[in-house]
Amino acid sequence: MLRTLGLSRRELSLSIVDDAEMQSLNRQYRRRNRPTDVLAFALDEQDGSSPMSQFPHAPLGDVVISIDTATRQARESHCALAARFDALLIHGILHLVGYDHEISPAEERRMARRAREVRAALPVLAAPTASRAAAPRPRRRVSDTRPRRPRRGA
Repeated sequence: MLRTLGLSRRELSLSIVDDAEMQSLNRQYRRRNRPTDVLAFALDEQDGSSPMSQFPHAPLGDVVISIDTATRQARESHCALAARFDALLIHGILHLVGYDHEISPAEERRMARRAREVRAALPVLAAPTASRAAAPRPRRRVSDTRPRRPRRGA
């Protein structure tokens, strides 16, 4: 993911927490007393004024994902937990590099577009897991479950 954003030499910290811990972090840092799906804490100022921006291997910051919320969202949207988790990680990383969907509708569209680009660049993430899970399985006939005898002369 970082390579896709041109950040292959950077690193980040990823924490997976439950809803109780996420609510505590959200209350402490955003003054919102409820759990959320992902929080991002950037270590670098986006304008390049931070001393950290001078080091190519400097960490980007921390991404925190609530596994409880991610699980609930995956179930509600009928997608695999891994796909939902990947989407949240992409979202958190985009926040670390300066995207902010809460600024304006235009910024929200810009961030969503970039998230789609990152997913498309990572084929495993771009696979439509929801449609596979919802697709009906072919029914097997009873005769299909018995072992077949080899044909004579074969």
